[in-house]
Amino acid sequence: MGTYVFMIAVVMSISIIFDVSEKLKDFMSPENNLTFLTIVSDYYPYFFIHYANLFSSLIIFLSVLWFTSFMAQRSEIIAILSNGVSFLRFSRPYIIASTFLLIISVVMNHYVAPFANKNRLDFENKFTKYNVNFRDAHLELEKGTIVSYRQFLGNTTNVRRLWVENWEDKGNGDWELKSDMQVERAVGDSLSNKWILKNVFIRKLGDINDEIYIKDQIDTILNFNLKDLGQRAEITYAMTTPELLDYRFKEEAKGNSVAQIDISRYERTAYPFAAYILTLIGISVASVKSREGVGRNLVIGLACGLVYIFFMKMTTVAAVNVGLNTMFAVWFPNLFFSTIALFLFYRRLIS
Repeated sequence: MGTYVFMIAVVMSISIIFDVSEKLKDFMSPENNLTFLTIVSDYYPYFFIHYANLFSSLIIFLSVLWFTSFMAQRSEIIAILSNGVSFLRFSRPYIIASTFLLIISVVMNHYVAPFANKNRLDFENKFTKYNVNFRDAHLELEKGTIVSYRQFLGNTTNVRRLWVENWEDKGNGDWELKSDMQVERAVGDSLSNKWILKNVFIRKLGDINDEIYIKDQIDTILNFNLKDLGQRAEITYAMTTPELLDYRFKEEAKGNSVAQIDISRYERTAYPFAAYILTLIGISVASVKSREGVGRNLVIGLACGLVYIFFMKMTTVAAVNVGLNTMFAVWFPNLFFSTIALFLFYRRLIS
């Protein structure tokens, strides 16, 4: 546990240094008028919680490798096993510590980290210029209302080429277009449904004649706001699991893909369980004394960690782009590496 805390401190210190260098221009901007105290108190505590929890399983793995390798090189493990202590009994404290950290990580993922991420993302949205570009989107925001747009930059309030169609249900699955509105540029509000529409073309379809209106600018209220058009993918990190399920239902009703939301939901439980798997791999590899010293065990362990991350990314990309089952995509790396972990642990147990 001491090594784990030390590793967390080292990794997060490096992460904060890189983040400061990346956002320094925004922090120093006269427009933001940020003070050192504001940045330290309003942003980096939440940054620390998010990334420390995100990297928790990998840091547990590195801690096990580091701690156990030094024990092995000092022949402490040989002395323990030579005095009649089984390797299974030797492994018990590792499993207890992993269980403790796993429970904390699950609770953090589902309920605590979303609160921290909400504050983190609110700060970034307000003071940093993140670039999220939504293009050529078509959304059914509510039954009979189709909204399309050419481009929407997530860090602005401007939407280019907005198109709103209103359809009427005629029964028997038939729908009839009643009106449509084309807007060259729309300026919206993320909190309310107020909009400023510029260069507007409105057409209302009648039984005999159509009514057409052309306006340079209209200040109006629509039945949707900027948040309905698109949000950063990271927004799911700022939702507790009940909020995430509600968000999934709304996105599915709009006709949007919910694969990324499902992946985020399943990862909250799957990632902490990786701590068990990586712990078994770590003690199986690192508990063997090697002539090459600690370096050999660290290299083998890091290679396993990189392969695990590769599998994780490969399967989640397949779920989003190819249609692979999201639950299988998230849990497959755990299932695959659990067989490797059990095999390595069994070999160490009988050796």
